[in-house]
Amino acid sequence: MNMKKPTILLSAGFAVVLVAAVAMRAGAGDHAGHEHGGKAESKHSHGDHAAEKSAADKTVTVTGEVLDLSCYLGHGAKGKEHQECAGECLNNLHVPAGLLTADGSVFLLVPDHKNEKAFKNVGALAAEQVNVTGKKVVQGGIQGILVKSVARAEKKEPAKKK
Repeated sequence: MNMKKPTILLSAGFAVVLVAAVAMRAGAGDHAGHEHGGKAESKHSHGDHAAEKSAADKTVTVTGEVLDLSCYLGHGAKGKEHQECAGECLNNLHVPAGLLTADGSVFLLVPDHKNEKAFKNVGALAAEQVNVTGKKVVQGGIQGILVKSVARAEKKEPAKKK
C-alpha cells in the first residue's frame, strides 16, 4: 500500500486547520475590503486590530530554507531531496509556506496585501536558501513574515585553508 498519499493528505489537512485557526485568531473573517479574485468587497480599516499588534512588528531580512509546512510539520520533510514535492505542494496545492532558519526557527510566510506579487516568488524557490524581507509579526504565538521581497541567498564560499 502506498503510504505517501495518505500522509500527504493528512499533512495537508493539518496545514489547512492550522491556517484556519490562525486566520480566525487574527480576525480574518472580518477582512472585507481586500481584492480576492479581482472582486473588491466593502472597505474596512486594519486599524481595528491595532490592539492585537505585537511590539515585535518590524521590517526584517531573514535567511533560511523555503518550506512547504504541510510536509515539514507532517513528517519533517525539508532539503534538496524534498524540493520537487515542496514545489508541487507550494505551487499547485497552495499549502502554507515557511522559512527554516539556521537556528531551527520557523516563520510562517504570508503575502503582504500591499505587495502580493512578491509572495508569488516563494513557491518557485522551494527548498532553496533565500533572503526574505518583510514585516515580522507575532500573533497568537505564531511568528510570521509579511513578504515584501524574496530572493535566492548568495552562496558563501568556504574559507580557503592556508
